[in-house]
Amino acid sequence: MIRIGQGAALVALALAGCAGTPATPEQRRLAERQMVLPFLQNTTVACSELEIEITPNFHLFVSLPATNKQHQRFDREAKEALVEKVWSNLTGDRAGRCTVTIAEPKDPTDVSNKPTAKTTFTVMSQFTLRIRERGEMTLSARAKGPVLLVQEAGSEPRDVREFAIVNGVVTK
Repeated sequence: MIRIGQGAALVALALAGCAGTPATPEQRRLAERQMVLPFLQNTTVACSELEIEITPNFHLFVSLPATNKQHQRFDREAKEALVEKVWSNLTGDRAGRCTVTIAEPKDPTDVSNKPTAKTTFTVMSQFTLRIRERGEMTLSARAKGPVLLVQEAGSEPRDVREFAIVNGVVTK
C-alpha cells in the first residue's frame, strides 16, 4: 500500500520524467557506450545489403566506403531532419562491393597502430546510411541476405537468416 507521502513522491518523480529533463553529459556518454559495445566484438559480417541508422553523435564511429564510379553508384537524399546516403554495386561482382566498419573513433594522438575492436561489414549489393538529425539517440545496423555470413572472434563463419544490432541489442 502506498502512503500519501510516498504517492506524492512517486507523482513528483513521474512528472519530472515527463518534463523531459535533459540527460547529463555523463548519462549521454554511458548511453552511447551501451549502444557501441556490441559493435566492439571483432565480428565480421558478409551480407547482400546493409542499413545503418545513426544520430550525428555516432558519425565518427561509422566508416564510409570510397566510391569507384566504374563499379559503384553513390546517391544522397536530404529530407526533413534526415540524410540518406546509398552506395550501390553496379557490376554485381566483388569489385563493386564495399566495406563498412563500426568502431570507436581513434584518438588522433594515438600512434601505436594497434588494431581496435570493431564490426566489419562486407556489402555485396547495397549499403544505406541514414543520419537522423533529431530524435532519440540511435546506432543501429541491419544486415540482410540472401547472402548473410557472420563470423565472431575466434569462431567459424555461420550462415544466418538475420543479423541486427539495434541500440545495443543483438539479433542473430
